Amino acid sequence: MKKIKAIAVALAACASIAVTCAQAADNHKERFDCLIEPMMVTEVGSPVQGVIKSIAVERSSLVEKGQVLAELESDVEIASLEQARARARMTGEIEARRADLALALQSMARIDELFSRKMVSSQQKDEADAEVQMAKMALQQAVERKDLAGYELRWASQVVQRRTIRSPISGVVVELQAFPGEFVYENPIMTIAQIDPLRVEVILPVELFGTLEQGMQAEVYPEVADSDKYAAKVTVVDRLIDTGSSTFGARLELLNAEHQIPGGQRCELALLGKDRTLDEALAAVGPDRQVK
Repeated sequence: MKKIKAIAVALAACASIAVTCAQAADNHKERFDCLIEPMMVTEVGSPVQGVIKSIAVERSSLVEKGQVLAELESDVEIASLEQARARARMTGEIEARRADLALALQSMARIDELFSRKMVSSQQKDEADAEVQMAKMALQQAVERKDLAGYELRWASQVVQRRTIRSPISGVVVELQAFPGEFVYENPIMTIAQIDPLRVEVILPVELFGTLEQGMQAEVYPEVADSDKYAAKVTVVDRLIDTGSSTFGARLELLNAEHQIPGGQRCELALLGKDRTLDEALAAVGPDRQVK
């Protein structure tokens, strides 16, 4: 029993020493100033001009890609769509032209029989043949007009759909720049920022040029967040050096699925070794995404 207690005490002491050493190593990692920004910021406008009927979101609303953001007045376009839909359903002209063709074929058959008996002239036979050809062409024109009506229906449907403004990305509404009743054409309606993932911009000394690679991991220390450290991955490394400052830039991707890290803030960044993979970095992240 005493032996077991001694082993437990020894393990606890080792764990305490390991944690202390890890904290000391973490404190001595070289850090660089960085900036956490949205991955993308886009000004959403309208592909067509019109008057805004409604806005479906507010500032700071979270939106998904494809979600409806706003609608323009579209009563005239909807009426045109209904008219095109009714026209596309019409089949009366085609049925009428088919009946004309059937009658022309019957007439030609009778004329051919009479012509074989020398009871009609060649001119009458030629006229019967011409009537059949004209009936066939009239039927073809009716079918083509039916197909054209289908194309017009799709066009009218697209016109109506273009008056519904949808989000091009998933993110958060930063600012509303237009409101119901306003006329829009080239002016933006709202600004949306993609906040998952975030991008981390960092300027590094020239001595590190050539040591960074895409996929390398780093620890990011934001000014404002639920935790003090987060795992990030290098995605872009500049290929040119700024001669004035002897520095170069790099960009990292910072996952932010729960939106707990605000964009637009300063941070510090510590690079990890090349041999540390993303899985290893994330394995060191607890439930609150804090790097251990």
